[in-house]
Amino acid sequence: MLGRTIRLYLVDGTPTGPLTAEIINWTGKVLVAPRSQLADTVGREEMGKTGVYFLIGPDPEKPGRDRLYIGEADSVKSRLAHHGRDQAKDFWERTIVV
Repeated sequence: MLGRTIRLYLVDGTPTGPLTAEIINWTGKVLVAPRSQLADTVGREEMGKTGVYFLIGPDPEKPGRDRLYIGEADSVKSRLAHHGRDQAKDFWERTIVV
């Protein structure tokens, strides 16, 4: 297998804030962001596109373990905004969008 180059970009200059990841010669993009910065994150251009997303956070029913929700949408932006108001999905702290 051949090696690949991954380019990481720290959007706000900090490793705990939003970041993007790109594999050179691949048209996709990955965005990782804390929920606390959801308002800024959904404003990004790539968030209005079709994608798969992961909501990750501690599982309140299983201390020490994480809970994961996987979804897909034609507009990730609108789905994440909806999930941000959904109390049934209040567990998540981090978002990954592909």
